[in-house]
Amino acid sequence: MDEPKSVRVSDEVRGGVESSIHGFSTSIGPLLIFGSFFGALALPSALWAMFVTATVVPMLAWAFRSHAALHFGSRAASLTAYAALILQLGFASSGSVGHGSLPTAQEFMTGLAAGSLLYALASVMVLLAGVFKLGHLFKMIPSTVTAGISNSTALLLVWLAGRQLWGNTWRADVVAAVMVVAFWLWSRWQVQSGLLRLVPNVLVAVLLGLVVNSWVGPTLAGQAIGVGADAIQSNYGLWPALLNHEHIGHLLVQGLPGALTLALVMILESFTAVHVMESRFGLRMHANRELMALGGANLVSALVGGVPGTPSPIRCISNRLAGGRGPVALWVAFVMTGLGLLVLMPWLLALPAGIVAGLFLLQAPLLVDPAFKRRLTESISKRRWHHEGSADMGFWITTFITLAGFFGNLVWACFLGIGLSCLAVLRRVSHSLTSEWRYLDQYRSRRVRSMSEISVLEQSVHQIGILQLTGHLFFGNSTRLTQLLDELNPQVCAVVVDVSTVNDADPSGLDALSWLIRALLGQKLMVVLTGHQQTPSFNLRQVLSVQPGVLFSSDLDRGLERCEEFVLQRSPCAPTKLQRVPVASNLLLKGFDDDDLHVARLMLEPRQLAQGVALFHRFDEADGIWLLEEGMVSILSGATDACRLATFGPGQFLGEMGFVDGQSRSATAVADTPLSAVFVSNQNLLMLARSRPHAALKLTLNIARELSNRTRNSSAKPNEDNNGDVEGWANSQLLSTLSRF
Repeated sequence: MDEPKSVRVSDEVRGGVESSIHGFSTSIGPLLIFGSFFGALALPSALWAMFVTATVVPMLAWAFRSHAALHFGSRAASLTAYAALILQLGFASSGSVGHGSLPTAQEFMTGLAAGSLLYALASVMVLLAGVFKLGHLFKMIPSTVTAGISNSTALLLVWLAGRQLWGNTWRADVVAAVMVVAFWLWSRWQVQSGLLRLVPNVLVAVLLGLVVNSWVGPTLAGQAIGVGADAIQSNYGLWPALLNHEHIGHLLVQGLPGALTLALVMILESFTAVHVMESRFGLRMHANRELMALGGANLVSALVGGVPGTPSPIRCISNRLAGGRGPVALWVAFVMTGLGLLVLMPWLLALPAGIVAGLFLLQAPLLVDPAFKRRLTESISKRRWHHEGSADMGFWITTFITLAGFFGNLVWACFLGIGLSCLAVLRRVSHSLTSEWRYLDQYRSRRVRSMSEISVLEQSVHQIGILQLTGHLFFGNSTRLTQLLDELNPQVCAVVVDVSTVNDADPSGLDALSWLIRALLGQKLMVVLTGHQQTPSFNLRQVLSVQPGVLFSSDLDRGLERCEEFVLQRSPCAPTKLQRVPVASNLLLKGFDDDDLHVARLMLEPRQLAQGVALFHRFDEADGIWLLEEGMVSILSGATDACRLATFGPGQFLGEMGFVDGQSRSATAVADTPLSAVFVSNQNLLMLARSRPHAALKLTLNIARELSNRTRNSSAKPNEDNNGDVEGWANSQLLSTLSRF
């Protein structure tokens, strides 16, 4: 999404100011990190690196065509990785182990020289990743990871604020509290007044904090640190000295893993910010271009003595919320940051604790992921911590990454989050690709059954297992296939395995499916394979065609019918299956006395049809009712057997609604086997109604009873996926079609 061409300058300036003020505490990160790792001897280099990263890196990133919404700055993970690399190389240069002690001046200088060279190498790696178009690969970082890292950073800021206030005087607590309250009140007033929006709320909070600090505490005072040309020149002078070091090759080889880690951390930090801006504000950023800008800007930073700089979410979010949209806000931000560092540089180490804590507390809420915050608030208010679906899994993964990043390390929390997200995706994908066992409470064939048959099947729902495979059978879900055997209900005596929607299968998937089929046969189960001719996978068709001991059916519906027949044959309660039912016992003539049957027989026309011959076609005129004596008839929605809606057998009838409403046929009826039937025309039925009204009433009741039976026959519980091609046919459109044969 491109930024709008016309943006108000006042919004741009306000966005830049908010970005500068909100990001100021991150700008002094090099000073805090270098002071912790190396002591006072590193402060001049840290101050110079702080200035370079806050000004030169954002300017160069924009020059390399980075998105204007991305405001660069130093960040904790990459800065810590860089400092650790310098420390490692410094101790290695002298053969010292360290054991928690601070490095000597010589060790620090050598480590800084070698570290900056490897920092430059890491920047080149990032640059090449963009040149070779690997950006979209890194951009696939799951949203749970970015949300967790953002949340843990917010927690770290709150913790840092607490450290500033803990053990300090009450004055620092008052200053921090005043800043938070002022920020909140000014934000509410800005909603009501457009004029107040001209003044950034964070600027109001900082100014009021300074006023309160001067009133309740000591005046702002600091100790100047000697920073000048010597600090700048010392970094340049380290390069020739490093080349003369006798162990330079060993140092660089030893630091190469650290350089790779630094490059990856910089990329992850960058795409975390990219994902936040894209997900929260609907922006679209060019992944490869961002990598090239990131690598190019940091390469120059490494050469002139800076530290790693990546897009800072706190800067980007605060700028966006304040109205900043274009490069003007970006320039305002780094110009203000640079001027602020120049002015405050001599006193940065003596900043009041209340001001620093207040800045940390103002930044934290902006970093919390909005969706996570809503879900957490809802769970706390309703005291309900478990929700259904993948959103619940994402919430808990984000929570785990948040805690891991806060109590552990942001870098490893990022890797851990990627691993957990990949495992969750793999688990969900493998489960959905291989499905799970279903039974007759969710699937039912479209064979029209009698009431007694329906009763038997309803009592035998777990005797038929249905497994519908979809998607791809590959190494990622082949193990899941082998697990299905243990999940099968022990009551099952017949299974249907449908592969019609399997798109492809690799060797591991084929082996797993073959193993499953052999294991099912080994348990003396009847195994019916369906859809093997419909799957586009040639390898799968070839493997299944040579499976011994299995039965094949054209589709899932026919396979279900076959298994239902098997269950009915095994059941002692099932009615005796008659191959031929005389017309006098047909359900349409149920309750007719001898006189009624005699009259009805005079109106019947015997018909003999070969297999595959149509009784009638869709849109034909409805001219009468068919009574089946021997053979099977399927109702097709189209011209092919794959579109079967129902199947009727001996003793049943079809085509009755055409007699009732006079409309044309809505489906095609085809003989599945050689068929013996009788046909009664509508005209003869009308003659029967006029001559024997009581017989016509019985016939109407029989039609109503059979329609009720068909409705119950179609009432198999629908699958939650609601796939109409493979489910029971209980839907209004299908029932309407079936009732008008």
